[in-house]
Amino acid sequence: MRLKELIKGLNLESSNMRDIEVNGIYSDSKSVSAGAIFVAVKGARADGNVFIDEAVNKGAVAIFTEENINRNDVIILKSFDFSKDLSLLCDNFYQKPSDSMKMIGITGTNGKTTTSYILKGIFSNIEKTGLIGTICHFIGDEKIDAQNTTPDALTLRKLLYRMKNENVKTAIMEVSSHGLKLNRVYNLSYDAVVFTNLTQDHLDFHITMEDYLQSKLILFSMIKRGGVAIINGDDKYAKYFIDVPGDFKKAVFGIRGKEQEWKIDIKGISMKGSSFLLYRNEKESFEINTPLVGDHNIYNTAAAFLTAFYLGADMKSIVKGISSPPVVKGRFEKISDKRGFNVIIDYAHTPDALERVIKTAKRLTTGRIITLFGCGGDRDKTKRPIMGKIATHLSDLAIITSDNPRTENPQAIINDILAGISETNYIIEINRAHAIKRSIETAQKGDTVIIAGKGHENYQIVGTKKFAFDDRENALLHMKEEK
Repeated sequence: MRLKELIKGLNLESSNMRDIEVNGIYSDSKSVSAGAIFVAVKGARADGNVFIDEAVNKGAVAIFTEENINRNDVIILKSFDFSKDLSLLCDNFYQKPSDSMKMIGITGTNGKTTTSYILKGIFSNIEKTGLIGTICHFIGDEKIDAQNTTPDALTLRKLLYRMKNENVKTAIMEVSSHGLKLNRVYNLSYDAVVFTNLTQDHLDFHITMEDYLQSKLILFSMIKRGGVAIINGDDKYAKYFIDVPGDFKKAVFGIRGKEQEWKIDIKGISMKGSSFLLYRNEKESFEINTPLVGDHNIYNTAAAFLTAFYLGADMKSIVKGISSPPVVKGRFEKISDKRGFNVIIDYAHTPDALERVIKTAKRLTTGRIITLFGCGGDRDKTKRPIMGKIATHLSDLAIITSDNPRTENPQAIINDILAGISETNYIIEINRAHAIKRSIETAQKGDTVIIAGKGHENYQIVGTKKFAFDDRENALLHMKEEK
């Protein structure tokens, strides 16, 4: 693509400008090839501008930056709105691939991953489907490792471009507050968006709940004309999403509120699944059965059902996708022990998610609830005492351990958790592997052990390094699994 075409619509100034052919965009200087643009991203841990020399030596013809760079041997494109311009630059180069497929965006604190997997199960019955999310990305059946819930602007466009070229018709995205605030999804538009819920998380990044909310609301300004917004009307922040103006439909659902258009009537919940009625009138009443467990998964399933319903999916594909959704690793993932107790592996790492998973397990457990959890280092410290209070208040026994301590002292993190605890039904075991062993050795017939916080993660971050660690694998070492 010619450079002048590539930079159309960007807010920048250039030096050494000439109209040349550009054959690639790279943010990693090691990957730069001749004729490419090097994007010098100034991040929290590294400054891409430091690597300009390396990029030029490898053949970069232009540098995209927000800094004042004085040199004459390469074209300098200085952006005055870097994150938005980067998204536009990538969309221009990859010919805005998102316009070639049906786009579904899901935002909220909890439930994004499960809702996206249910939707993948539905639309995969109809057409080739892509998924971009927390655990991994999919192009049809091909699985791709994920670094972020919402990838950076360049990685995201490359993924969407691959999907376009591989005939993906529906792309399902988890859209994080980081992705929205940092403009990774800027210039995209969505046929359908879903709001699951909003509870405390990421305050190390957003500082306030107001900023967190405003970041989430950005997604609702990106709905295509004639599109649809699916909104959990039972969430206390729902009104903000309902009130977003725009030429699109809104489908509000819930259990409690009178103003919800779509009502949920729960019929049954067991360790084998959940059943409920979703209706708005006698003619539009649907009995839904899912192998997913708990109230929170009823909300996720209802959101997925309504998204597919409003996008015109046939009922046979919807029912098939909901009745046998793809397995979501680390989301209320149950393992039964021959000795008569269950172990639940769950990603719950926020106060609301931890409360939901404990309450769900408690409803379905005849014996004790043993909850193992920790809190991540270098993240929102204010939720630590709240989670400590929830775990000890709702469980018979809480085992407090390390999560991903990162660069913080694990004991200091635990001390923050202890600040919210007034009960005595807890033990401390910093070593997570030892804590998991202890939780299972403590369990008796009828009990449920909840191992919370890391879910699908197959690593533990200590300092700045990742070490192999999987909650499920560690649990299985000490279990007599039912076959």
